Amino acid sequence: MNQTFPEAGRPARARVAVENLGCKVNRYEADAIAQRFRQAGYSLVEYSEKADIYILNTCGVTNEAARKSRQQLHKAKRHNPEALVVAIGCQAELKPDELPADLCIGNVGKENLLETIEAFLLSGTAPDRVEIAGIRDFAEFGSVTEQRETRAYLKVQDGCNNFCSYCAIPLARGRVRSREEEQVLAEAFQLAEQGYKEVVLTGIHVCSYGEDRGESSTALVDLIAKIAAVEGLERIRLSSLEPQSISAEFVDRAAHIPKLCPHFHLSLQSGSDVILKAMNRRYDTAVYRDAVRRLREAFPIVGITTDVIVGFPGETETEFAETLTFCEEMAFSRLHVFRYSERPGTKAVRLPAKVTAQVAKDRSERLLALGDQLQSRALAEAEGRVAEVLLENRDNAGHWQGYTPDYLLAELTDALTVQDQLEEGQIVTLRLMDHVAGRIRTEINAVL
Repeated sequence: MNQTFPEAGRPARARVAVENLGCKVNRYEADAIAQRFRQAGYSLVEYSEKADIYILNTCGVTNEAARKSRQQLHKAKRHNPEALVVAIGCQAELKPDELPADLCIGNVGKENLLETIEAFLLSGTAPDRVEIAGIRDFAEFGSVTEQRETRAYLKVQDGCNNFCSYCAIPLARGRVRSREEEQVLAEAFQLAEQGYKEVVLTGIHVCSYGEDRGESSTALVDLIAKIAAVEGLERIRLSSLEPQSISAEFVDRAAHIPKLCPHFHLSLQSGSDVILKAMNRRYDTAVYRDAVRRLREAFPIVGITTDVIVGFPGETETEFAETLTFCEEMAFSRLHVFRYSERPGTKAVRLPAKVTAQVAKDRSERLLALGDQLQSRALAEAEGRVAEVLLENRDNAGHWQGYTPDYLLAELTDALTVQDQLEEGQIVTLRLMDHVAGRIRTEINAVL
């Protein structure tokens, strides 16, 4: 490297750019890393600007994500050929030798990235890699109170023990590791003090919270109840859950936590029991159907969203048709559709009867069309009711946008003179009027 810092820990004029690809956990960790560098005296700049150090939190969930990771690293070198380019995250854990970076850290030691980079700049020696499979302790970043989003992410867990046949994330993230409750609550208090009204509990497999410590199946809902007691926080939202975690006890407890948003993202992946078994998912459609029934019986208003993979090896037209039928039956308010992506090291790589790219594309388009219909139906059913919306941003026309508790995208249609009096992060009570292009148009009823 051409650049060195005279004193580790005090590079006052160094410019650092931190970019993130991938999931909410990655976003939380990228914000945590940026916060540490800022507090240490670095100047934070955008990834598109010239920097001395570029840090990319990579994603490896699909081949497309891996390609984007390589692309972004090349882009950093074009911005400044003399810069230090650092790759961290899942693709850096899975395939470090394939990334055009000066330093690859992966997912082990990200919480100490500042010290690692400073040591590398002084010595030119990269740290020894540690296998993530042997890691059993949660990596604590401290409280991340400088986040880019209006809704704060609050990481409570890392890792996954499920090893679905298509998924490389357990290889990249390791086994389940739960964050200590006191650390979670301390961060929740600090986020409330910073003015955040909503927190989103994130993790690689959130519903396994406490599993590694031998805690009961109520560990997650116990934690939610304690976070709900934090004064100043108005809403708690959960990231993706597994249907088998939606037990009668979980639903009964959750329904009695007023601050918990009635929005549940339940991963489906397929509506065919044959394909679910081949995917090594730990439920069938009957279990999924029961989970949705429990939620709809317990919550008067509830949004249920999901992920589906199409083109999995061996998926026939009949099995895909079962997925279409099941998705329509579940009446999801939002549907995320992914085409199967072969990931090295997963069991699905060895499965026969590969689905062609064209067939997968066709199925994706058909399922996305159904998703649009289901979303439109959910928006239409919401018309006329009153809901609280957390204001997040203004569109090009100056209209505020945000989400209802059940995760419908809302747009204010009041006069701009009225909207100019509102602020980001404010919770507004709105009348839901009509819907257009995936969002529901609203008018102000009252401001909290």
